[in-house]
Amino acid sequence: MTDHMPAMPLSLVRAGETVRVVRVRGAEAIKHHLQNLGFVEGAEVHVVTSSKSNIIVMIKGARFGLDVKVAKNVMTV
Repeated sequence: MTDHMPAMPLSLVRAGETVRVVRVRGAEAIKHHLQNLGFVEGAEVHVVTSSKSNIIVMIKGARFGLDVKVAKNVMTV
């Protein structure tokens, strides 16, 4: 992971990869919800499984399932 890589949505990260959150976008309610779950700048996210409709991630020792539409709001490198 390098800082000069272009950011990509969490929804495009493959299972087994670990990425770092660079920003959370979207409506205030969604941003607030994701930040409460630990999706904050600098947080490491490990993608456990990924499908076309949802993604399971491990962040700060907790496992979460996210809808792909929500995961598109989390930009990572």
